Amino acid sequence: MAATMLIPLHHVNSKSVAECLKRSIDYVRDSRKTEDEKYVSTYGCDPKSIEEQFLLSRKIYEDNVRKPHKKDVIAYQIRQAFKPGEITPEKANELGYELAMKFTKGKHAFIVTTHTDKHHIHNHVVFNAVSIDGKSRFRNMYFSSYALSRISDMLCLENNLSVIQSRYEDQIRKYGKNNSKDNNHGLDYNSLSFLVDIEKKMREGKGKGYENWARKFNLKQRAKVLLFLEEHGISSYEELVKKTDSMDAEIEELNNRVKERNQKMADNKELQNAIITYSKTAVIYTAYRKNGYSKKYFAEHEKEIREHKKVKEIFEKLPDGKIPKLKDLRKEYGELIEANRPDCQKYVQLRKERKDYLIARKNLELLLAREEAEKEEKAKAKPSRSSRPEASL
Repeated sequence: MAATMLIPLHHVNSKSVAECLKRSIDYVRDSRKTEDEKYVSTYGCDPKSIEEQFLLSRKIYEDNVRKPHKKDVIAYQIRQAFKPGEITPEKANELGYELAMKFTKGKHAFIVTTHTDKHHIHNHVVFNAVSIDGKSRFRNMYFSSYALSRISDMLCLENNLSVIQSRYEDQIRKYGKNNSKDNNHGLDYNSLSFLVDIEKKMREGKGKGYENWARKFNLKQRAKVLLFLEEHGISSYEELVKKTDSMDAEIEELNNRVKERNQKMADNKELQNAIITYSKTAVIYTAYRKNGYSKKYFAEHEKEIREHKKVKEIFEKLPDGKIPKLKDLRKEYGELIEANRPDCQKYVQLRKERKDYLIARKNLELLLAREEAEKEEKAKAKPSRSSRPEASL
């Protein structure tokens, strides 16, 4: 269960930036803690001149972007501690490197050291606050620590290590008996083809290398599912099914409300256009009537006369026969638009969330199905008591 912490390293006024950097880096690479620096790795800098290269990037930034302010952050330290007895120092250093690379997106130089002097193996990562090219600084946002822990959790789950407060490891194993595959809500199976059927591919003769790759790949999908469930407060397969079903109902309700308003808006706009057209053609139609519905007059004003007749048909269909005022219709139209706006936004948002939930649900179903298949295979492979040979006397 890797615990993580993000610590900004500030410039202490009584010391130079170089001295502050050296003190921090000397601490993390202490030979007594790293077994003579056996577990030390770097990125974007030479192990022999880390401070100098950090300072060079900083100098470029100060010359071209801005000068530092008081108590400036010169670097950041990441601490990553693992559950005792769960990981080797070599693997811990490898994961620390991956964590630093993913968190900094490869833009900042860093050193990763793995300490073995405590009962629990732990990593220290120090990365430069300024990017390698000296053009930008790391922005320690409000959610940076959360993002760090999520990346660490993902790496741990991908490598079969425990994570803090992961209540799903044990519960996932209990879901199989309740696994339901009756309703897939039209989910596209092709979009889920990344979940590899290891046994099938092995039968196709892909070999040991493929088997190892496939198992690692499925672990990554499993990690994503577990983190998704944890982040959304879902503790069982049944809860996940209930959530996706309730989202379907809410989406349908929103869709119906929006459709109903859209129809009202269409009717409203038609009535507005009818009133405007009636006003424009009223004089011509009155003259047409006064001329005894003259064929000659009709031929000269056919378009306007036909439009006027069509408008009158629309008015005749009004429930109370009363033609509303144009300003009232325009006001109603604006109100319908405003009422639709939040529902449309919610509809789009829910559709996106529903897709994520359905993918998580289908992934979980596939994982559970594979687990059940593995249990059945093991049960078949286990010899029954009656089939065991009698012991010779």
